[in-house]
Amino acid sequence: MEINNPMLAALNYFNQLSKEANAELAKKIKFDSFPKGHQLLQIGEIARYMYFFNKGVGRIYYLRDGIDITDYFAMDMQFMGGLESLMTKKPSEKGMEILEDSELYYINYDEFELLCDKYHEIERLGRKMAIFGFLEGQKRVENIRFMSASERYHELEKTHPGIINRVPLKHIASFLGTTQVSVSRIRSGVQ
Repeated sequence: MEINNPMLAALNYFNQLSKEANAELAKKIKFDSFPKGHQLLQIGEIARYMYFFNKGVGRIYYLRDGIDITDYFAMDMQFMGGLESLMTKKPSEKGMEILEDSELYYINYDEFELLCDKYHEIERLGRKMAIFGFLEGQKRVENIRFMSASERYHELEKTHPGIINRVPLKHIASFLGTTQVSVSRIRSGVQ
């Protein structure tokens, strides 16, 4: 079955869905364009949507003692969401910001949950996505603990090709847990 909706195609990557389940999901998926600087989720709001970047870049960040720290990037053909807030229905301690004009597909999480109740294959999809998210988080923790800043930089380039030229250096540095000066040195090959 050919799927024209990129978000739906990505969801089917996690778990192949029947025509009926795909049709139900397709009805719930929305599309919109968002300008650079738009806040998809403000710190303190309750997250309601799962997003998929058709084109563009976004980040998840938090503030600690007035310092802006990037926790996650998503770009072309990647998912992003305020997972903890989505799952707990509590105000998010993180925000989500668009870093360049972007085109996003998105679905209301409560509507997704209703489809999980109706279709076990969608529920299985949700479980596989949650496991994938957990494993990505675990890998991030291990990278921070066991890799140098240079190794983390090169890993970021590998997992998000081209991101270095699309995202401000300050966000790259905070994501890597280092300074802008260090990132500049890594980029130029001086360490």
